[in-house]
Amino acid sequence: MSTTLHDDKVSGSLAATWEVDLDYLTLARYTRLVVERGLEHVAFTSWATERMTLEGLFDHAFSTLRDRSERAALLDLSEEVGAECLVHLSLVRGRADLHVAARSVDTLAEVKTWLQERYPITAPTPERQAVQLSFWASGSRGASRSSRRIDVPHWDQIAGNYPRPVADPLGALMGQKFELTDSGRLILWHGEPGTGKTFALRALAWEWRDWCGFHYITDPETFFGSSPKYMLDVLLADDEDDDEKWRLLILEDTGELLAADAKYQTGQGLSRLLNVVDGLLGQGLRILVLVTTNDALRRLHPAVSRPGRCASRIEFVPFTPEEAQAWLDRNGGDGSADTGTLAALYARSAGVELPRRQKVGFVW
Repeated sequence: MSTTLHDDKVSGSLAATWEVDLDYLTLARYTRLVVERGLEHVAFTSWATERMTLEGLFDHAFSTLRDRSERAALLDLSEEVGAECLVHLSLVRGRADLHVAARSVDTLAEVKTWLQERYPITAPTPERQAVQLSFWASGSRGASRSSRRIDVPHWDQIAGNYPRPVADPLGALMGQKFELTDSGRLILWHGEPGTGKTFALRALAWEWRDWCGFHYITDPETFFGSSPKYMLDVLLADDEDDDEKWRLLILEDTGELLAADAKYQTGQGLSRLLNVVDGLLGQGLRILVLVTTNDALRRLHPAVSRPGRCASRIEFVPFTPEEAQAWLDRNGGDGSADTGTLAALYARSAGVELPRRQKVGFVW
């Protein structure tokens, strides 16, 4: 990645501008200065913020970094807080990542307060029914997190989109809370495409918003892959400013991790997943894992669904023809319903004619 970097503390003025390929250069310089100055106390924190500019910080900056998606600065805030300290601040995709080093723990807290006054934590917008989601990916410096607010429905608003065998257990899950002593930490949703798993996930984020943070793993095959550091970064990350919140890790369309031949397909991925939800790795952590898959449950590894491992296991099934017709009548659709997936019914209510599916090959 090509990055423009400038250093304005060389000879007291802007000394140089050049192209580099190391997006971690300011963080590396911060680390070197912390060691050289012998600053005993260090801390890292991260929060969602809408302010993505370094304006107002240049008077305190040793160096800054700017590219299309990130702003970063190496700062000396000693004069502002009255004690020696160094700061590395990174602003990327709606988040502020803060590294602080100082000679006292109290100074660490003062620096965090000083910067959060200038980069306020994103607060919910009253007129918008939305929740904050963290999206995780593996990057060159370990786990990389981006935050975004997404619009979500109340469960009551969408409960009618599910047949009763689905709506009843989903409704129970929406009202459920977890304790550290609870053994089942895995939530498994399975069923054919178009049956509303993502809709239900958004509603769950709203219903659990007060006590649980939602973390979407964009690359689950890497998360449970050969590098444990990425997984540990996510498992041990702060959830904004509330360390008491639970965290739900979302692994969408990840049936291959749970397949009967998972070890052959994904190596140790299944073992690591089970260790998070039911092993030493997850002990003492407020971690839940929700996996969605389009695969039939009978194709999944038996270790996944053994007693005590799943807090909730829900099969998303299509509507029966009678239920589908009732849904169309409620939602203004014309004609008769000959297919029962939620996606197909929405298309029908919008006037879109879907081709009839023909079964080919083997039936399992």
